[in-house]
Amino acid sequence: MSEITTFDRLHALRTRFGPRWRTQKFRLLNSTSRLQLSNARELRKYHETLLFLRAYPDDRQILRAVESELKRVAREVRKLRDSGSRQRSRGLQDSGIANTINTCSLSFEAAIWLAERFPRDVGILWEEESAGETLDELLHLLVERVEEDGLLDRGFSTQAWMEIAKGRSAVSDLAWLLQRIENRASPTLLAERLFDSLHLHIRWHLRAREASRTFVRFPRRSVHYQSNGLHRHVTLEGLLALPLSKVQPCSKADAEALIDIARTTLAVRHRETDPITYANPREVTLFRLEDGVDVAIFGMLPDRRLPIESFFGYIVARNRVPIGYGGGWVFFHRCEIGVNIFDTFRGGESALMFAQVLRVYRQHYGVTRFVIDPFQFGAENTEAIRSGAFWFYYRLGFRPRDPRLCEQAQTEWRRLHRDRSYRTPSATLRRLTRSPLELDLGSANSNQTPELKDLGLAVTQWISKKFDGQREAARDWACAHVRRRLSVRGESKWSTHERLAFDRLCLLAAMLPELQSWRPTEKRALVAALRAKGGPRERKYALLLQRHMQFREGLLSIASQVKR
Repeated sequence: MSEITTFDRLHALRTRFGPRWRTQKFRLLNSTSRLQLSNARELRKYHETLLFLRAYPDDRQILRAVESELKRVAREVRKLRDSGSRQRSRGLQDSGIANTINTCSLSFEAAIWLAERFPRDVGILWEEESAGETLDELLHLLVERVEEDGLLDRGFSTQAWMEIAKGRSAVSDLAWLLQRIENRASPTLLAERLFDSLHLHIRWHLRAREASRTFVRFPRRSVHYQSNGLHRHVTLEGLLALPLSKVQPCSKADAEALIDIARTTLAVRHRETDPITYANPREVTLFRLEDGVDVAIFGMLPDRRLPIESFFGYIVARNRVPIGYGGGWVFFHRCEIGVNIFDTFRGGESALMFAQVLRVYRQHYGVTRFVIDPFQFGAENTEAIRSGAFWFYYRLGFRPRDPRLCEQAQTEWRRLHRDRSYRTPSATLRRLTRSPLELDLGSANSNQTPELKDLGLAVTQWISKKFDGQREAARDWACAHVRRRLSVRGESKWSTHERLAFDRLCLLAAMLPELQSWRPTEKRALVAALRAKGGPRERKYALLLQRHMQFREGLLSIASQVKR
């Protein structure tokens, strides 16, 4: 039996379960364990098969064999690199496999984390001792004035100059650069913009065991063995109603460990998302669900939160193996949500994983209406069109907001069921992206939510009309007006972030015409909600907004008066 045939057969069997298939898998794993792993293409494919089997093991014996083979893959990759076989190891670059080289572009904050977390393994990716003209120019701003002329000496490349500039410090070139930008550029937003302008590529040697797709794992839990077939058909209504076990936010140590896991999960795949890059250790929650499924939710640091709605990110794992990520933008009872199941695990239980995420957001954040942005299923997204992502959401119960498109989707759905060989034309799928998809779980009245773009325009028009465009004057007036109308007390006990969040939202609250006539309980509730936007956990703000129907009605009225 040849290598290729054995690896391909195991890959083909990865989604089949039952005694017959389990026996074949075990035999194939025994065969592959004796084969040489020297072909980069086959090694990558074998690695993906093993990760799938690690997330969906048939039994303990299969699990042990898979874990043993993953360790062997890591050893063989290291041997390839140590042997100097660059040609063969080059095909593994950016694979995220243990002991390979990853090149990535990250935000300033994520780069700082990476340099601190794996100091020996990360550095600037130099090409002919340069990292681009922008870095060469920026260095003049990062050194002392009397050093500037030395940067013009052509006898030293940028890489060589930086080695001298670092002195005897053990920090990497990346860490040195980040420190200089942080020290010279203030505030932080300016430092971030400067770093982004470099378009710098980072070279990351995935030597640390936890720093790879091969070995990154969620916290320990009991293993769920897949004795029967995969669950590909989901009854969403029943699952969403299944109560979650009561959970508490993670301890500081556990939260920081989960943040590291989440950041690594994305970084080795050249990805990032704000709730994980700017994760708040005080708002990390791990939901340990049935069948080995975990959903970790991440809130954002107070100074990184969105001005009105709330953005909560997540990583979903099965049997401790991260298999997807995304985020939900919560505002009142509405949640715009997105999901990305990693390629390795597509063909598995993608619908069930997303359904579990919806269940968590539904119950943890009180969401009654989920919205899918058109990009997720094909708007300016060729991959989503090719994969027919629209039908992934449609099968779960999502429907186009536009009634005419909803009718077209129903017609197309019936056609698909009549003819199993039929495939929806790309042009039709693109036409269906003209409307967001929605899943309504509550009453039509409770699901009415003001559009954020309308609220933003309403504030701009109000400042223009009432204050002739003078924003500082508008903000000062709004803060004083709202504090007086709401009889705000005890501000000295508020945190800086709570005061800032309250002041920002005062521009919206000041536009409410009936504010003075509200009952005292409604006023106190609004103060608590606006203050909570900058509190330790943003979930409190999201839930307090949902209870304040008077505020929601007021914002709906403001949004409806926008002039276009």
